[in-house]
Amino acid sequence: MSKHPTFGRALRSEFLLQEDFVPLNHGSFGTCPRSIHPLRSEWQRKSELNPDHFFRHFVHLQLAKTRERLARFVHCDADELAILINATAGINAVVRSLKFKPGDKILCASTLYNAIERTMAFIQDSQNVQLVKVDLVYPLSDRQVVDAFKDTIERERAKDSNVPIRMAVFDAISSVPGVRCPFEALIKLCKEYEILSLVDGAHAIGQIPLDLHESDPDFFITNCHKWLHTPRGAALLYTPRRNHSLIHPSIINYAYKDYSQCSEEAEVTAAYQLEFGWPGTMDFSSFLCIDAALDFRESLGGEEAIQSYCNELARRGGELVASKWGTEILENEDKTLTVAMVNVRLPFSNKGNLPDRQISKALLEKFNDEHHTLGQPFKHNGHWYMRLSAQVYNDESDFEHMAQAGLKVCQDLDATTSYQGKWTIG
Repeated sequence: MSKHPTFGRALRSEFLLQEDFVPLNHGSFGTCPRSIHPLRSEWQRKSELNPDHFFRHFVHLQLAKTRERLARFVHCDADELAILINATAGINAVVRSLKFKPGDKILCASTLYNAIERTMAFIQDSQNVQLVKVDLVYPLSDRQVVDAFKDTIERERAKDSNVPIRMAVFDAISSVPGVRCPFEALIKLCKEYEILSLVDGAHAIGQIPLDLHESDPDFFITNCHKWLHTPRGAALLYTPRRNHSLIHPSIINYAYKDYSQCSEEAEVTAAYQLEFGWPGTMDFSSFLCIDAALDFRESLGGEEAIQSYCNELARRGGELVASKWGTEILENEDKTLTVAMVNVRLPFSNKGNLPDRQISKALLEKFNDEHHTLGQPFKHNGHWYMRLSAQVYNDESDFEHMAQAGLKVCQDLDATTSYQGKWTIG
């Protein structure tokens, strides 16, 4: 691929985004470059030429090479990675494999993504564990986040030291609010208390640098189709070798093995790779396009250039929007919360006393349908915010458009007493 001299609107044509739409919600679903779509179709075509050879042999060789490249990218070993369809699948594989005892405690950050929060509720119901919420009300400093976890651990241990805290579940970058969490320090804290760490890094890869051997979580999951520019869905599950014997994929296949029957670590790791390497017959094309996504990012100048541009644009764009709205961005004094997503408080006071569900639907639909732009609206600590994503195809003019749209939408919504909406998911 040729080198791209600039970021911003000049890159919009590299993606299949609507020309009249101002995209500021990359964080929710991502989007992949135009150049990758024909490649994905080609992988699908190849799977039809000789299905037996493709699914029994070829795809496994290709994905082994992809894992090698990804391992260099996130600084771990290839046999510690499994490629899955999304982060939710990875979280489920971990928590539904672990053998909890009735009464065991699991720490959960209050900011967990809704699907992960519901997954933990399922574990609570099915295995009779206790979920202990760690309340995170932003803006918080990194120190305050770590202290909140430590204080919770100490409080729970003081209640009954014989009831163990088995696991802590927290984000690398939370979804709403879209803020960076000091996950490295939380992993270290978990080790001090002999608690397993499960990091939901759905927004991490491509948005921040990752060194998984350095941070050393017990489990780490991240979506490639959000910030790494792969087709949907593709994700990574990192499991250090010491924990391979603890988990199995959510979909059990022909390779299932009772790890306790394995005589050495290498045998466990081989079984782990076989189990996670075959989720059944499916379309593997999104997995097979990961290499092309990495090539695309290299053509833009590489990770440092991309992440620096997106981070700076998020900060500048967020301040621009906040200034126009007469509000503020959700940030701490150390400026550690904002990466490529910035959270700006909406100029909305809910004069019509709308329920939260109606407000969420109205914000999504009005921004999208009437003003051809969108971020991710959410409520936090009693206030409504808009999470805005900065991507390589954005520039400050996109945030200016959002600022003008927000003034109109919030003015209209404050004069509304009921809103039913049309979208299925609000």
